[in-house]
Amino acid sequence: MKRQKLTILVPAMLDDTFELLRAAFASNYVRVVLLKNSKDIINTGLEYVHNDMCCPLVLIVGQLVQALRSGRYDPEHTAFLCAQAGDSCRGSNYIPLIRKAVKKAGFDIPVLSLNFLDMEEGARFDITPEFLLKAMAAVMYSDILMMIRNQLRPYELTRGMTQAVYDRWIKRLKREIFAGRSLISYKRNFERICRDFEAIPTSGEPKRRVGFAGELYMKYCAIGNRHLLDYFETRGAEVRLNGFSWYVLYYIDSHLYDLSPVITAGYKAAAGVIERIQRLMVKTMRKHGFECFDSFTAFKKNAERYIPCRCVTGDGWLIGAEIVNHALCGTKDAACLEPFGCMPNHVCGRGLYSSIQRRLSELDMRIVGLDFDSSGSDVNIYNRAQMLLMEHIE
Repeated sequence: MKRQKLTILVPAMLDDTFELLRAAFASNYVRVVLLKNSKDIINTGLEYVHNDMCCPLVLIVGQLVQALRSGRYDPEHTAFLCAQAGDSCRGSNYIPLIRKAVKKAGFDIPVLSLNFLDMEEGARFDITPEFLLKAMAAVMYSDILMMIRNQLRPYELTRGMTQAVYDRWIKRLKREIFAGRSLISYKRNFERICRDFEAIPTSGEPKRRVGFAGELYMKYCAIGNRHLLDYFETRGAEVRLNGFSWYVLYYIDSHLYDLSPVITAGYKAAAGVIERIQRLMVKTMRKHGFECFDSFTAFKKNAERYIPCRCVTGDGWLIGAEIVNHALCGTKDAACLEPFGCMPNHVCGRGLYSSIQRRLSELDMRIVGLDFDSSGSDVNIYNRAQMLLMEHIE
């Protein structure tokens, strides 16, 4: 590894978070490449993945195989890294299926797992305290940048100005995270980020708001959701997308408290630190006129008034909780994005729609489920999405 840099390929999954998270993974001996190829990756993926598997796996395998076929990466010095939740969701089976697909495609590269449950011994990405601190910074900064960008971009008077501020901060924060300088400057950076975006001239006309909820890949990855955020924005709507740090705290809250007492205490301490930074982020955003969900503890309490927060498989109760909190924040239209056949999403998402709508009847909440499948067409997705752009019927 010291003789030649190791290249780690990472699939598109969390578009905003991964741009900064690359800096946390990188070192003098590791180059992290975020795959962005999207042309015909579904068909490539279906060559190596059964069509009964969920759509994110098909897309991930298609991206990886195309990247290896391109010749840009030396298989002798290339590895692939994918996150693993470790519960009964099909996503926890991605690692062995990706290995099988890569081998079938004629390549022999390590497929590494990023997980917090000691799975895949010998092929697990080494999680160090330094990496965790850098990763935490990447998550928090990507959250505030993404949420503010999405709130401003539909209203900007000068097209592209919001994205330019966003790109400038991404570039700056990458350097800070790689060097470890961002770990003690949250308050200062949150303030500066808000001030920079606050200075962008915007129009004041109201626009329809659409809140995204659902499965991680479909919610945060433009390749996965067929660029649905752009679809809504080009039709005059504003998309509200919650930050990834809420998922991180949901995962700790629901997956990591049944371990040994020492490890559980460590995760509780980590959750306390993350939520403390999250509260600072929320406070700073609201101070500058931007909107945001409550920090995790209050966010969960809000949800518990309307839904049970007990299902913890996959994205679990977080799906319904985000729909509820969107409604409480004034977003009356929710798009629930889910892979077709994803049981956690169908139970914790679709299974709760009618109940949530009844309990939030005074808010006139409208929820539309969008199922993404390897054999589904973009037209079907956009036709259902169009329902959220229609006027509410009194």
